[in-house]
Amino acid sequence: MRIRKIIWEKSLSITSTLVVFFSWICLMNNAFSDEIKTLEDAVIAGEVVEVTDAYLSVKQEQGQIISIPWSAISLISRNKDVVMVNHDEKQIKFSILTTTPQLSAKDMHLTVTDKITDVYPQAKIASPVVQPDAEQAKRVAQAEQQTKPVAGAPEAKAATSDAVPVPQKTWKGHVDAGMNIKQGNTESTTTHAKGGYANERKRDNIYFDALALYETITEKDADEDTETVNEQRATGKYEYKHSPRLYSFFNQNFEHDEIEQLNYRSISSPGAGYRFVDGERIKYRAEAGPAYTLEKFHGGISDDYLGVRVGQYFDWLLLRDTKFYAKNEYIQSVENSDDWRLDSGLGARHNLTKSIALSLELLNQYDNTPSEGNQKDDTIIIGSVGYNF
Repeated sequence: MRIRKIIWEKSLSITSTLVVFFSWICLMNNAFSDEIKTLEDAVIAGEVVEVTDAYLSVKQEQGQIISIPWSAISLISRNKDVVMVNHDEKQIKFSILTTTPQLSAKDMHLTVTDKITDVYPQAKIASPVVQPDAEQAKRVAQAEQQTKPVAGAPEAKAATSDAVPVPQKTWKGHVDAGMNIKQGNTESTTTHAKGGYANERKRDNIYFDALALYETITEKDADEDTETVNEQRATGKYEYKHSPRLYSFFNQNFEHDEIEQLNYRSISSPGAGYRFVDGERIKYRAEAGPAYTLEKFHGGISDDYLGVRVGQYFDWLLLRDTKFYAKNEYIQSVENSDDWRLDSGLGARHNLTKSIALSLELLNQYDNTPSEGNQKDDTIIIGSVGYNF
């Protein structure tokens, strides 16, 4: 009962902390829609979910997905970027232009940039395309009719793969850092650095993330520095997809904590997982498998045991540039029912630009059988400024 009470109190504390952050994000950021303008000046608003050589698929607010041929499009606006579709005698060409934020299809104060992949940096897979309604079909048909070549003129061709290049990049990553400095009767410096890498391919995925935390406190009277935090964590993971939802994996975790006198903790875990929800905005997956834990402490003390690991992961794209994520990883020893640990985390990441991001994260480690002199519960909240690549 006491453990349940502790977990419940932690959940309430986590929720109240993140509500403040999400409220600020919602005030700072508005969701932007793509606007597709046809040659006859009709504007279709929605979210572009697929880009091919022949057409654009747009998901409208009511959930309907329609396909618009490039031959009927004059321009596309998205946030502060616009794609100009130029129809010449031989092929359709594209120019990408940039203006102030919250661009409308009617804005014309533009400066030239270079690639269409700057606007749509990753390939997207649309839901099954449905036909547009009668009014939309009529507008598209009229726009196509206007683009037909006159007698004797060379026939216009659909955009080729050179005009709309298919993105090949499957990986992404980020590097974040933060620092807090306190001056007064007691001086302290807290720093952290973290990073992540993901390579999601057709048949398999590769993930890696790392975190380093340091803190020192200086007492002026004694003129002495005391190290209160010195911890590093790293996790690598490989997933093989047996189907779009079912996968097998191998997960390897390393941890070092000088304050806990932990030289290293290694947790190796193979297993299987399933993506229960795999939508555009919400994703949820769970996995399980055996786990082998090896711990070595200062003084030559070591411990190892075989256990069971269960993990669950949740991702939610709140807004176009704001993502919320949560995870729980539970490890139970098969030799001792009291020997278990729970690693959990909640966080949000907001992209200010394509490269610069803000993040807030709460991490909690609960070890039911900690080493001598250490507490069971270890919680930290970190805010960071990061670079996306």
